[in-house]
Amino acid sequence: MSTKNSKNYSNESVKEYYHSTGLYDSIIYKKNKTNQNLSKEEIIENLLLKNKKLSNKVTGTNKKIILSNKNYKSKIMVLGDMPSQKDIDNNELFSDDSGELLTKMLGAISIDSSQVYLANIIPFYLTKEEGKNIKKYNSLLRKIVHEHISVINPETILLLGSFALQTLFGEEYSIAKNRGQWLSYSAANNSINIIPSFHPTFLLKQPSQKKKSWEDLQELQKKLNNA
Repeated sequence: MSTKNSKNYSNESVKEYYHSTGLYDSIIYKKNKTNQNLSKEEIIENLLLKNKKLSNKVTGTNKKIILSNKNYKSKIMVLGDMPSQKDIDNNELFSDDSGELLTKMLGAISIDSSQVYLANIIPFYLTKEEGKNIKKYNSLLRKIVHEHISVINPETILLLGSFALQTLFGEEYSIAKNRGQWLSYSAANNSINIIPSFHPTFLLKQPSQKKKSWEDLQELQKKLNNA
């Protein structure tokens, strides 16, 4: 069966065939390269497929993927590292103790956590053993994350944790060195303001660092108020 004629087939059995052979992904990829008028929903669907492929490469299995909380119109993105096992079980990002803390942190600067765009660098859960493989695919991961940020096109990103920071900017960056500093990230022909800070999971283990986190949140509040 020729892929060039695939658009003439719409029944589920043929669609299943394309999925099983991997041709479906190839078709969508080509469509994205040639069609600049895709809807946001279509691009998001493509991102899900790319993350499924990444999951297979990293873990050898199809991990459950939670890309975001779907607040696509929000101008504020909160980007962490990866969902917790509890998030996967609940089918909801930041649904654990770290999420409760994040809600309080954002609330302290008058931001409703349900109104921001919540996402992670990796949209599936990795065990420690599986996590050892992710560095092999850093280049692919960065491309997927870049596409994710580009389609959402936020004005501001609160970046949580060193893994998220280093994925976007490189290993020479760290939360210890760069937290609270405004960084510029180019996506969708725009310059996006990014402020790195501690991940709530880290703050739960190191509550003495909450004071520094509060300083970062105040910087975020100032930027949003002056926007």
